[in-house]
Amino acid sequence: MTVPLVLLAIPSVVIGFMTIQPMLFGDFFKNVIFVDAARHPAMAEMAEMFHGPVAMALHGLQTLPFWLAVSGVAVAYYMYMVNPALPAAIQRMFQPLYTLLENKYYLDWFNENVIARGARALGVGLWKGGDQAVIDGALVNGSWKVVGWIAGLVRKVQTGYVFHYALVMILGIFVLMTYFVLLNK
Repeated sequence: MTVPLVLLAIPSVVIGFMTIQPMLFGDFFKNVIFVDAARHPAMAEMAEMFHGPVAMALHGLQTLPFWLAVSGVAVAYYMYMVNPALPAAIQRMFQPLYTLLENKYYLDWFNENVIARGARALGVGLWKGGDQAVIDGALVNGSWKVVGWIAGLVRKVQTGYVFHYALVMILGIFVLMTYFVLLNK
């Protein structure tokens, strides 16, 4: 994996070296990207401080992040190549801090045992209570049970005998007449 990354980095540095000035402050993107210096004074200030790619690279070697990275490499080399007993001594000296950092502030444990378990419990609750009980139980299965119960009642009323239907029509007319008589009283 290192060789492809190095082979990609070399042309990137060369192309960036050749095109940084025209891209940032020239007309490389003339008709595509337009930055109004009056509305964006940071670009005008950056243009004043930019003195070319070589000066920019040399300035990068003078910054604090670069020297912190170099000192990190030097300290790592000393601790693991020159004096390998030193990291173990530091670990023993700062054991609580080491444990806290080794466990990533216990955020992975909190995520797994609190958030993930809570989300799983909520999902199971919605599945059992919402989907199985309400949707499948009450709505889907409940609807066919209600229809079956009503059909059972209607089946008793619909016997197929004409005299039963005539009796129901006479009783219906009697109820309507009684209702209108009592309403007009």
